[in-house]
Amino acid sequence: MTRMVTHVPRSFRVCIIKGKHLSVSGAHLPHFPPRLAMSLPLLIAAAIPLCIVGLVIKTWWDRRFLLKNVPAPANPSLIWGHEKTEWEDNSGWQWRAWFKECGKAFKLKAAWGHPDILVVGDTVALSHIYAKNTYNYPHSPVFIPLIERLTGRGLIWVEGERAHKKMRALVAPAFSADNVRKMGSDIYQVAHSLQNKLSNEIMGNGGSSVVNAFELTAPATLDVIGRVAFGHDFNTIGNSAEGIKITTGWKEQNEMGQEQAGFTALLVLRLFPWITSLPLEAIQAQGAVANRIRELAKGIVSNGEIDEKGGKDLMSILLRANGQQDPAKRVDLAEIYDHIVTFIVAGHETTAGATAFSLWTLGQNPDIQTALRDELLSFPGEPTYDDFANPDTFPLLDAVCKENLRMFPASARNEKVAAEDDILPLREPIRGADGCWMNSIPVKKGQVIHIPSIGINRDEDVWGDADVFRPSRWLVGRPGCEKYCKPGDQGLKPADEMCGGWAGIFSFSEGPRACVGMRLALFEYKVLIYTLVKNFVFEDTGVNVMLRFGATLAPRVVGQESDGIKLPVKISLA
Repeated sequence: MTRMVTHVPRSFRVCIIKGKHLSVSGAHLPHFPPRLAMSLPLLIAAAIPLCIVGLVIKTWWDRRFLLKNVPAPANPSLIWGHEKTEWEDNSGWQWRAWFKECGKAFKLKAAWGHPDILVVGDTVALSHIYAKNTYNYPHSPVFIPLIERLTGRGLIWVEGERAHKKMRALVAPAFSADNVRKMGSDIYQVAHSLQNKLSNEIMGNGGSSVVNAFELTAPATLDVIGRVAFGHDFNTIGNSAEGIKITTGWKEQNEMGQEQAGFTALLVLRLFPWITSLPLEAIQAQGAVANRIRELAKGIVSNGEIDEKGGKDLMSILLRANGQQDPAKRVDLAEIYDHIVTFIVAGHETTAGATAFSLWTLGQNPDIQTALRDELLSFPGEPTYDDFANPDTFPLLDAVCKENLRMFPASARNEKVAAEDDILPLREPIRGADGCWMNSIPVKKGQVIHIPSIGINRDEDVWGDADVFRPSRWLVGRPGCEKYCKPGDQGLKPADEMCGGWAGIFSFSEGPRACVGMRLALFEYKVLIYTLVKNFVFEDTGVNVMLRFGATLAPRVVGQESDGIKLPVKISLA
C-alpha cells in the first residue's frame, strides 16, 4: 500500500493512505489558500441550514416511528392532514367519531407535514398527564406566546413545577371557600343591576326583547371579578367606556381565532415560532385587550388598599407580596399587573359563556325552565354561598349548571407537549396498526398532544345521549328528585369510568393546574341563573346555532356567521 505525504509546515502534517483514510497530526491549523479561506463562510452558511433540516427530519422520523403502531383515522388530507377537520369540529362530534373508529387515544396526521399529533381522551391517560405527571406536559410552544398575549404572564401562562406552585400558593387563598363566601353581597349587587337594566329594556320594548346572550352576560361577569378581586367597579352594565372596551375587544379577538386565518396562523407559528417576537401588527393586536387591562391595572393598584388585618382578597394579597422585604417572596408591580390581566380575562369570559349557554338551553327546554323557576321561587329569602354549595338545596339548579358545563366547556381543546420521554397508561386498550392490543403509549420528548375537552364531556360511552340537554342524568336515584326524572332516564356512570375532573367532567381541568377560581365561578354562575330565571322567561328564537372554538368555545348562528359570536334568546318578564 502506497503512503503519500504532502509538503506542509512541520506543525501540521497530513498523511493519506490510499483506499483507507485521512489522518491529521500537529498543533496548529494550516494556512489555507486564499480561495479556500474565502469559501469557508459560504460552506458554514450552507452547513447550518442543512444541519437544521437534518435535525428536523430526524425529530420528525423519531416521532413518526414511535407512534407508528398507534391507530389513526382514515383519509387524511395531503395538505391539512386531519387538523382542518378537527378545527372545523362542531360540538365535538368529529373527535367522538374518531373515538369509535380508533379508540380513546389515537394519532392525527398533522397539517403541512408536521409530525403526527397524539389525541388523548382516555381517562387514565388524562389523569397521568394532568394529575400525576403534570409538569412534564406544559402548554405547547405555539400556545405559550399566545396565552401570554391574551392573558398576561399569570397563573395560566406560568410553567415549571416550582414557579407554578409558588404562584398558585400566592393567589389560591383569595379563592378559598371562606373568602368566596364573603363575596356574596358584591355578586348579588351586580346580578340585581343586570336584572333592573333588563327589566327596563323589556318594558320599553313592548314586553319582550331578543338579545345576544353573550353580550348580556359578559358585562355582569366582568363587573363581578372587578369588584370581588380588585375592589374596582367597571360598571360595564352601566355602559362604562372602559368595561365595554374590554368585553367587545375580547369578543373580537375570540372571533379572529375562529376564522380560517386564525387556524392557518397557528400552523405558521408552529413552523416558525420566532415570528411571535416580531413587531407585526397582527401579532401585536392579539395583546390589545391585555394591554388595555394592564393600563387600567396601574390605576387599580395605585388606588388599592392593603387590609392590615390580613385580608385575603386578591388585591390585598398582591399588595402585601409587593411589600415583602425578602426578594424571593416579593412580587413586583409588573407581575401584579399580569395577575390582574389574567383574572379579569379568564374570570369574566368563562362564566359569561356558561351563563349565556344556560339561558339558551333553558329557552329550548321550557318544561325544565318552569320546574327550575318553581324550585327557585320556593326558597325563602336570598340564598347564600353555602346554600348554593349544597346540591340538596337546589338540586335542579345544580343539575342544570353541571349539564351546561358538561356540554359547553369554555376550553374545548387543549394542546400540550411532552417535556421528556414518557409512557401513557390507558384505561381502555387500543388496537395497534399491527393488530395487537396496546395498554400504554410511549411518547417522546417534544410530542404534541391534543386534549379534546368537549369530546371527553360528550363521549357517548360515558354519557349516552351526550348531545341532549338532560339535567335529570345528575338526579337519577337521588331522594326527593323523582319529580325531575322520567321513567327510563339513565343516571351517571361509576366515578372510575368518568374523568378525574370536578363532577366527572373536564370543564375545570384536573390536577394541580385545575381552575383556581372554581368556587367563585360556580357561586357567581348560580347567583346569576337564580336571579335571571326567577324574574324572566327565556324562549328559543328558532335559529340554528353552531359551535366554534377560538380562545374559548363560542356560538355562531348558521347563515349569519359574518355576525360573529351570537346566541339570540327572546326574553320577557316572568
